[in-house]
Amino acid sequence: MKMVIKQILNTNAVISNDENGQDVLLLGSGLGFKSRMGDAIDQERVEKQFILKDKNHKSQFREILDTVPQEYIMVAEDVIDFAVQVFDMTLNETIHISLVDHIYHAVENFQQGLVVPNSILHDIIRFYPDEYKVGQKMLDLIESKFGYRLSNDEAGFVAMHFVTARHNQISGNAKKMIVMVSELNDLIMSELNFQVKEDSLPYYRYMTHLKFFAQRVMKKYYYKEHGGARMLEELLRNYPDEYRCSQKVCQYIEDKYHYKAGHDELVYLAVHLSQLKNS
Repeated sequence: MKMVIKQILNTNAVISNDENGQDVLLLGSGLGFKSRMGDAIDQERVEKQFILKDKNHKSQFREILDTVPQEYIMVAEDVIDFAVQVFDMTLNETIHISLVDHIYHAVENFQQGLVVPNSILHDIIRFYPDEYKVGQKMLDLIESKFGYRLSNDEAGFVAMHFVTARHNQISGNAKKMIVMVSELNDLIMSELNFQVKEDSLPYYRYMTHLKFFAQRVMKKYYYKEHGGARMLEELLRNYPDEYRCSQKVCQYIEDKYHYKAGHDELVYLAVHLSQLKNS
């Protein structure tokens, strides 16, 4: 499909339409230079492209284009591409704005000798390893492009941006969710007191469930009950320790986060714990 310029944002960024008629933002050196609306776009000069559906996000990205050098934008887009291609992440479009803004100011801070400590770095590495690897990729790209090696704390902060974008959290809630996952895991491990293989499939499934459980708590989203109450008796008979542990977790959530988990939530957690114990 032949793409034409619909709007010129600056010398390196234009807006066109894709095959579905959606606005698509195109980035590339000189794409908008001496161009006019309606001109055909040289596809060989397009380096990055993505869709921003929200009008506010389009406006915010225009501000980014006006205030942040192009090379930072391209680094951010390379990091996003890495996350999508290597880890198959589905991300909220806000990542195109929040990530470049963070990277730009992180480099500024580094140049001024400022290192911001990340108080939950250990939890990020442990519970969100894929997102942390994306953060490490950012460190590599920054070092390659600008010659600065930012701290692992910054890799953790970038990981938090991807946690936010991946789980559609409100900005600022990623830290709360990571802390919650850590709290729940610590409670479960102390209650059940058994060794787990963190590289096993049951552990991966358990951690995935725990992350989405925390997400539901943050968003106050409740499962529709599908008969979980009928399974409670069987769970109590066959997996009493896991059942009681799930009860304590749900009570903890209710006491601290004012979220009352239903029967299904308790059942699903107990099932994951039983599989984890038997792995």
